[in-house]
Amino acid sequence: MATVSQIQRGFVAFVDNEVVGVFDGWQKAIVAGAAGLLATSFPNIAKTYGKHPIIVAMGIYDPPSGTVNVDALYNAFATKLGNEKIPISIPKIGTIKIGKDELEALMRYIKEA
Repeated sequence: MATVSQIQRGFVAFVDNEVVGVFDGWQKAIVAGAAGLLATSFPNIAKTYGKHPIIVAMGIYDPPSGTVNVDALYNAFATKLGNEKIPISIPKIGTIKIGKDELEALMRYIKEA
């Protein structure tokens, strides 16, 4: 389990250390800035989507403690990827590919936060 605050800090560290290096110049600044803005929104995102029936049914978010079962999420997705990397297109910026190694790095940053 990780708090929303840990996820925020871990996500920003992951983007800063693992993602922005793919980009140059203004694209790097936009990606880093957008990641910070997105992370700032995580508490509201958790409160909003934490009430969604599918999230409640999966039991991945605990509203009273404000924690997310990041291990369950990781195990549900990373193990299914194998060696595949999923391309994520950022319009007008570029494309990054996320695979098991990137998810492992993200988890490490979250747990260290």
